[in-house]
Amino acid sequence: MQKNNGSADSVIVMKFGGTSVRSEESRAHAIKHIRTHTESGKKLVVIVSAMGRKGEPYATDTLISLLKDLGEPVNPAELDAVMSIGETLSSAFFSHLLSQNGLPAEAFTGRQAGILTDDNPGNAEILQIDPARILKVLNQGKIAVVAGFQGATAVGDVRTLGRGGSDTSAVALGAALNAERVEIYSDVDGIANCDPRQISAASFINSISAKQILSMANEGSSVLHPRAVKASLKTKTPIVARNTFSTAAGTTIFHHDAAEQSKLVTLAHRENLALITFEETTAAQKKVPEMIRIDEHRFLLKNDVYLENNLKLFRKTSATLQKEEGWATVSVVFDKNAAKSKILPNAEIIPSSDNVICYLLKEEHLSSSLQLLYEHYILLE
Repeated sequence: MQKNNGSADSVIVMKFGGTSVRSEESRAHAIKHIRTHTESGKKLVVIVSAMGRKGEPYATDTLISLLKDLGEPVNPAELDAVMSIGETLSSAFFSHLLSQNGLPAEAFTGRQAGILTDDNPGNAEILQIDPARILKVLNQGKIAVVAGFQGATAVGDVRTLGRGGSDTSAVALGAALNAERVEIYSDVDGIANCDPRQISAASFINSISAKQILSMANEGSSVLHPRAVKASLKTKTPIVARNTFSTAAGTTIFHHDAAEQSKLVTLAHRENLALITFEETTAAQKKVPEMIRIDEHRFLLKNDVYLENNLKLFRKTSATLQKEEGWATVSVVFDKNAAKSKILPNAEIIPSSDNVICYLLKEEHLSSSLQLLYEHYILLE
């Protein structure tokens, strides 16, 4: 990834999620955080997600429904074109809002921000970033407001970076700009040791290693996209997860050596998965890298808008596949290697990283399994 060779050690990248830019009230809180940094002399790059959540007019899920409701499968390239509109609109709107509040700003699409991707609709990888245009704006004393979740191919086709892609945009730009840190803002106080929506007793963490948070992300935790964490590894860019609506310090994601491993244990889970079984040995995972391999015949894939397109691709070479919906995984994540001891009934331990114990189970057992693991690994510690 291309790096900036200029002096940019005073740059802070701030990413605001959909709930942080959805309303006048939430945007006012975001502006307070931005003003605090500008008053301390920082140069700012602000990454924005689409405004709001499903049902609200500019939310990504709402835009997806425009095509999906007409019928499936949906052409992935056309879906990218529609989905990218939410962030593009959000960046222009928020840039104008900042300027109207005495904070001069300029909006960028992913392409204008110099984000070059491969040609994989819906799940593109960032190949390179040329931040020249952003640096020019920063040196003019303005705030650069960038549409998250998107980049463009070498021929200019817009491509989205997969769910959580605005986080990826933020951390990748932070690395390219040699930023002091990247701050990820949402509507929670940081990163919890498990999903608070599943475990009401979950608590927020002051700090966590990049290794452990990467494993959490790979195992389904929605706190940060795996690609976002990976984008920080080479430059060791610190990431801070904060709450837009408070001044809490949040959770710092740091980089450490193996000798500095902690005793922290966290939980992660995936839900709404489809179990895909092939009668013969298959190279399916090479066609769809985000598939989760259980063994040479069984794979897991998110049951989302791309599922039917993927199954159509598989059936061209394998007519004997079977699909079963309603599956989930639950993972215990350590900062060090873990013994693969089985705690859960009605579950199967499946392959995972050395510091993870991952269980495959029916979705109906998800909540009870998380509770059991929480009590065993976290409450007892």
